[in-house]
Parts: sequence; structure tokens; C-alpha cells
Amino acid sequence: FPNGLSDYLVETLVGCTTYSERAFAGKVSFEEKFGVPGSVEWAINWTPSRDGFIQSYTNTVPTPEGGTHEAGFWNAILRGIRAYGDLVNSKKANLITRDDLLAGGCALLSIFIREPSFVGQTKDRLSTEEAAKWVENAVRDHFDNWLAADTKSAGSILDFLVLRAEERLRRKQEKE
Repeated sequence: FPNGLSDYLVETLVGCTTYSERAFAGKVSFEEKFGVPGSVEWAINWTPSRDGFIQSYTNTVPTPEGGTHEAGFWNAILRGIRAYGDLVNSKKANLITRDDLLAGGCALLSIFIREPSFVGQTKDRLSTEEAAKWVENAVRDHFDNWLAADTKSAGSILDFLVLRAEERLRRKQEKE
């Protein structure tokens, strides 16, 4: 895929309606930003057409159980969407949780770092502590700028996520 994960996500979501014409995608070198070797690349879009997913990789090794890099990624997205909600005076934006982001959020994440630490022998989950901070700080600025630059998509995504949050809270009340 010539444009990396961005093209891969477009191919994966072919035929699906999405809330943004263009996925939020990018690549950041940790060397430039934090002075450590490595990089992170990501692509995410939201769709009502299918269940959300995340496929993450560390040094091209799939990490199906996620890990610290995924935690940093979702923190950046969650804080960014809540901050955007505050910016546009959406009182309900603070109801959004990570679970709401995962519902309909289709994401790809790849990180390259020196000497990664994994949980167990199978390398299914990254446990390198610094990875969360690096990924969150690298993605957050770009996400804030992306939301501000494409207010139509940002509004659609925010509305979708607020609806998911309200639906989740309504189901929780019914259960109680």
C-alpha cells in the first residue's frame, strides 16, 4: 500500500459508509519529537456499517491483545474528541468513553521501537511503558488539528459517539 496504513484502511472499509471522507491518518518519528529512535503510524475512521476493530503491530509483529501503544492511541483519540466537544459546546461529549470509540471505530496502529517488551512468549501484548506516552503525545496534536480542519467530519463523528454513549447509558439504566 503506497500510502501505508491509510491506504490499507481505505481498502478494508471499501463499500462501507464512513463519517469522514478521509481517514485520520499519519506518521510521526519519535526521534524528531522525543529524541528516541522509533516511529508510530496510524489510520482510523468511524463507520455505522460494521463493528469497530483495531489491528496493532509492534515492529511488524501483530499484537492482537493490544498493549501500551494501543492504550496511548485511544487516550489521544478520547481526549481529542472530548476537547473538540468542549470547543463546540457539546455538553454530552464528556459522556464518551473508550468503549464508545471502539464501537464503529476502525483503526490500524503500527509502532517501531527499539527493544520492545512483551507480555509472555507469544508477543500478543506490548508492555513497554514509554510507548503509551510516546503514541499519545504523537497522535494527540495531529488529531486536534485534523478535527479543527475538517469540522463537518468532526461534527459527524462527535454526534455518532455521543449517540453511542447515550445508548450505552440507557442500556445500563435498563439493566439496573
